Amino acid sequence: MRESLNPNSSVKHIKPSHLAICLATLMGASTSVFATTSNTESTALPVITVYAEQNNKVPESVVTIDRTNLDRTGATDMASVVKYLPLVNAPKAVNGGGNAWDGSGTTGYNIRGVDANRVGLDVDGVELASATPEPDGAKGNSYSSGRDFIDPEMFSSISVVSGTTNPSSEGIGGRVTFKTKSPEDYLKNGKQVAGTLKSGFSSADSAWFTSATGAVGNDVVQGLVAYSHRDGHATESNGTLSTNPSDWTSDAILAKLLWNITENQKIGFTFDYYKKNAKNVISADLLSSLYPQGATQTINGERNRYALDYRFTPESFVLFDRLDANAYYQATKNNNRTYAYYSTGKGYRTIYNNYTEDNYGLSVNALKQLNNHKITYGLTANQMNSDRPWQQYNPDGSVTVQNRMVKSETSKYSLYVSDAMTWDIAGQPFTVTPGLRYQFERFNPKNASQVLSSTAKRDQVEKSSNDYYAPSLALDYQIASGYYTYAKYNRGARIATAAEMSGTYDPGRGYSIVGNSDLKKETSDAFELGLKTTPVDGIHFDVTGFYTKYKNFIDYKTLSTALTGDSTTYQLQNVANVNIWGGEVSFRADIGKFVEQADGVSLALVAGTTKGVSKNTSGVKGGVNSVQPEKASLTFAYDDPAQKYGLGFTTTAVASKKATKDSSVITSTGSYKNVPGYVVHDLTAYWNANKYMTFNVALNNIFDEKYWDYATVATLTNASAIDRATLPGRNVVASIEFKF
Repeated sequence: MRESLNPNSSVKHIKPSHLAICLATLMGASTSVFATTSNTESTALPVITVYAEQNNKVPESVVTIDRTNLDRTGATDMASVVKYLPLVNAPKAVNGGGNAWDGSGTTGYNIRGVDANRVGLDVDGVELASATPEPDGAKGNSYSSGRDFIDPEMFSSISVVSGTTNPSSEGIGGRVTFKTKSPEDYLKNGKQVAGTLKSGFSSADSAWFTSATGAVGNDVVQGLVAYSHRDGHATESNGTLSTNPSDWTSDAILAKLLWNITENQKIGFTFDYYKKNAKNVISADLLSSLYPQGATQTINGERNRYALDYRFTPESFVLFDRLDANAYYQATKNNNRTYAYYSTGKGYRTIYNNYTEDNYGLSVNALKQLNNHKITYGLTANQMNSDRPWQQYNPDGSVTVQNRMVKSETSKYSLYVSDAMTWDIAGQPFTVTPGLRYQFERFNPKNASQVLSSTAKRDQVEKSSNDYYAPSLALDYQIASGYYTYAKYNRGARIATAAEMSGTYDPGRGYSIVGNSDLKKETSDAFELGLKTTPVDGIHFDVTGFYTKYKNFIDYKTLSTALTGDSTTYQLQNVANVNIWGGEVSFRADIGKFVEQADGVSLALVAGTTKGVSKNTSGVKGGVNSVQPEKASLTFAYDDPAQKYGLGFTTTAVASKKATKDSSVITSTGSYKNVPGYVVHDLTAYWNANKYMTFNVALNNIFDEKYWDYATVATLTNASAIDRATLPGRNVVASIEFKF
């Protein structure tokens, strides 16, 4: 009998029959199948299907979730945005899963088995702050500061690119781009004033949310202001133990001003603000014996962005047909205060663990159509100032000031160019797209002498520079009307973040963790094949397979010779190579195209599987624990042809998986619990009562299944932390929206 996360529970393991429907097209494929990309047209699909809009004739796996889909599926946070995508997850840091002073929350996205800073994450092209690893715990794959600084209400669409990105952006594991609302989204059909007022409730975290958006303008000047407020509590667990209490609030503000200077020139200003405050209680069973009474924790996260955009579309110019420029400043801070009784000191200890990152930047992107050439090129330049101050107020009245990284300055410069060259072959377009990206980074530590206790340790964190070239090649061919196929290769690279190169724990207790400015860049060689088809009107079938070779994965390692003053020294190093392969498939049928009485009825399936192997520098082989189990979602939906209302029933099936020894993660023990598979059912509905009022409701986990997210709990060993990470039981997200 397989081991479950909770030996005392009656959780059912997923049976092969449960996956039969959803994985029918994947059966018999043990190592590689296919990957979801997009449908054969750029089509607005019905509400309940996994993708709101899918793009054809692009040689990559990219899906776009639009505003309507976000509303109707009840997206309230980073995780729920991607809940139905088969090879995309949003791992969470669990209270007690790391150290006492680490916060909880979403650390980013996992795409095709690669997560954290290996996946690019941006808002309007501006990169969100890096996730910071736990230096005290010496775990490179566990994070104490994530990138959860978004509110879904602020965005008009969210795009997810799977696999190594094209030359125009970074991301060896993929990229998620959040596009903020614009006045142009509301001022349509001659409107000069428009807006929405929305309110709703999420029962899983007892959260009320309210948002308001208003836009005003004419053909010359347009403006938009949007505001969203959320007020909630701890996300309920369907586990045995009580959920740790939590109270939180969040506020998001977006302001935009667009000025059409001439018919060919446009300038825009954006102010983008997000803040979340949380007060948490961490029970003693989640912490070490040093904190016998548990702890209380206050987390304050904040992101401010100011941006100035410029677009120029000359009637005739030799260098470009369109030029987009963006200058920006973004300030991010994540402040964490933990208060707990400390048994060794016989009193209370207060710990402030903060992270700040300021980002100044400029990007320029251009497009030129020249005969059969579609040339895109651009450049970016930005500077990031990072700091991780630490203050510890001890029971004896003393104060310990000791940064968890060296304060640093990172300068980044990149150039890219690609050329889509198209010819007709047998009456159909054939396109070859070579591309190249060059990136250079300079790392400059600022206060190593104040943070590190010896010359030997300071020598590990010095000024350094790194660069890379990333070529790419894509071939795509329209075999026939409704049949589009492509093959592509992308080289990618990721230079270590400032937190990785300078992360530090030097307490003077016989051991320490020191940074490493000599880290090699992580690289990827990604191969992908895809087919996007509409064999008959009303049927969409897409399939993709991928294989990626990663080198120089970074994780902590024990130095064979400890540095001065240490009995043991830990350091981030390039420890392993990793291979990941697999794929996705998507199918959608508009039943009304074949049965007249079934107009508006649709059936949609998305499914995916991924495998991975690792091999460290000593030649030891293992698995890749960040690779997720097989997943499929099957949706049966009805959308009223008049768009008055719609219903959707989605069944999501995920296979069981047990993490094993992972050679790319030095702290991997191999003694993990099996994460059971599960099947959950969701029901969603919308009703357009009139042109001014819309109701949306999503009833999740209808049958109250007890289950866990592998991405969150796979490598946890604390039984209490695992139990409290049980996902919510039956819950509902409902909202009402007024439009004018």
